[in-house]
Amino acid sequence: MDSLVLETVIGLVFVFAVFASVVSMLTEVLARYIGLRGEYLMRGLRTLLDGGGDFSLDPFQRTSQEPKPGSPPNPLIARVLGQQPLEACADQGKMPPNAGNAKLSNKDRRKLPSYLSARSVAQSIISVVVPNASGTTTMDDIRAGLASLPDGSLKTTLQQLAAQTEKDIVRFRTDIEHWYDDQMDRVSGWYKRHVRWISLAVGVLLVLAFNLNAVTVARSLYTDEALRGAIVTEAADAAACGSKEPATCVANLRSEVAKFTGTGLPLGWGTVAACATPSACNWGQAKGLLDPTPDAGFGSDLGFLIGALAGWTLMVLTLLPGARFWFDALSRLGSLRSSGPKPERTPV
Repeated sequence: MDSLVLETVIGLVFVFAVFASVVSMLTEVLARYIGLRGEYLMRGLRTLLDGGGDFSLDPFQRTSQEPKPGSPPNPLIARVLGQQPLEACADQGKMPPNAGNAKLSNKDRRKLPSYLSARSVAQSIISVVVPNASGTTTMDDIRAGLASLPDGSLKTTLQQLAAQTEKDIVRFRTDIEHWYDDQMDRVSGWYKRHVRWISLAVGVLLVLAFNLNAVTVARSLYTDEALRGAIVTEAADAAACGSKEPATCVANLRSEVAKFTGTGLPLGWGTVAACATPSACNWGQAKGLLDPTPDAGFGSDLGFLIGALAGWTLMVLTLLPGARFWFDALSRLGSLRSSGPKPERTPV
């Protein structure tokens, strides 16, 4: 591959990696602010224990709500979360009221634990189903406790697990842990789908705020040798991050990234060179959205606008693979650049 094209691709991939990492960090900050992980954990537990709740996430909720009429007066999730192993995981060791059974405020959602171990959940479920003050629970006690549960998927599932374990309570607890882990894998999928939409929204805002145009960036990298060299140098350092998290790589490169932002990378809504005289262009022409050529026709202006939209769209779409993908691609491209082309064999 031609070195000019390869270096341009490396620089462009590095810009994609940094952009995806910044969006990832901002998304995580936003997810923490609205307590998104804890909310999805509660949804998963509610589905597991009592069936799906009709409450929904409202990121602007300021006060916690009471359960809707018709909801179970004492749902199993409330009793399970009230057990010490789980309640101790919440902020200050106290679960918010109606957790998993009603809408919570942002403040209360931030108090929710973002993770509950399978062992603690299994222990808490058994303690609720078979309250035994002596602490000596047997499988016969568990089967009797399960029989008293209201009919539903939970009762059916736990009875099936109990039937498979005969008299081995340790295996029963282990099976509950596996059952919980399987449910949390599904919850993780729900969470990732929700977060992907948040990331795309954050990406769109950043693209519009800073005029991040993939086409313009690629053109500048290809034509500006000094800019290309500066960014390729930073890309080589980023490719050496290895197995570190992308956000850590960007944090370590923060000062270096700040250096090349002033070397000509087309970021922001500055005036294009062809419109150095303010009176010579309108706003769209000055910002590169329209053709700055005098007497340009509608077709030319439309082509410039479509190019801008395509560049913005491409920039947003680079978020879909994720920052890890781009840093891995950067490492592979760096290896290709270091190795260079295979030397020709000299005829004997």
